[in-house]
Amino acid sequence: MRGMKRILAVWAAVCVWAAVASAEPGVLTQWSTIDALVTGHYDGEVSLAEVKRHGDFGLGTFEGADGEMVLLDGRVYQITSGGEVREPDDAVRSPFAAAVVFKKADFELSLPAGLTLEQVKARVESALPSKNVFYAVRVDGRFDEVRTRSVARQEKPYPPLAAVVKAQSLFTLTKSEGTLVGLRCPEFAKGVNVPGYHFHYLQSDHTAGGHVLGLVTGEGVRVRVAVLREWSVKLPASAAFDALDLSGDRAAELKAVESERK
Repeated sequence: MRGMKRILAVWAAVCVWAAVASAEPGVLTQWSTIDALVTGHYDGEVSLAEVKRHGDFGLGTFEGADGEMVLLDGRVYQITSGGEVREPDDAVRSPFAAAVVFKKADFELSLPAGLTLEQVKARVESALPSKNVFYAVRVDGRFDEVRTRSVARQEKPYPPLAAVVKAQSLFTLTKSEGTLVGLRCPEFAKGVNVPGYHFHYLQSDHTAGGHVLGLVTGEGVRVRVAVLREWSVKLPASAAFDALDLSGDRAAELKAVESERK
């Protein structure tokens, strides 16, 4: 039995490697735009198999805005509104996702215990070589607290995301060990991706996670950052997307969606 498990683990690793073998490090690939998601465009536009083909690290959501996505080490995890963690089939589709190949870090940081999410962001920000490129940010370690959220699957006609998060499920994870999967996008990405930092979390035992609203670091927290100098945006080829009015400024809506409610 142990031999079979080892064989299956090796085979899974080979499949992950093969899936991203054609993708290049340093490239952020995303499907659809954040403003389309904020307006309520939750139709599945890309399969998880295709997302994995472009990277082994990333985040997003699922058709119908059905929970939070974590792409970590080549595997996609879905954190549902009930707090469960699943591994969806590759045929499941996403309305918005972003993926990178995270083979190595361009620089690393060690963080002390007791830092809040804003303080973690500030530490990373002070170490960035430029504010004008994209970054993949991986944070591993133990956390005294991680506050996360997820949302329930929506049905058509889809409400805007700001309305969806009013009924979001909130989770407080204490003494948790896991990984923050994050992106840092420059300000000029406004409307297409989230300017600044965007983190999702997966606990190491794969029992909890979600969109990160706040945290307090524990001992042994390590940050690894990869520079991304190429940005590929794949827009949906659908009548629903083509009919969207994306001309307005949705920065205030996005801030309400991404931030912790006080």
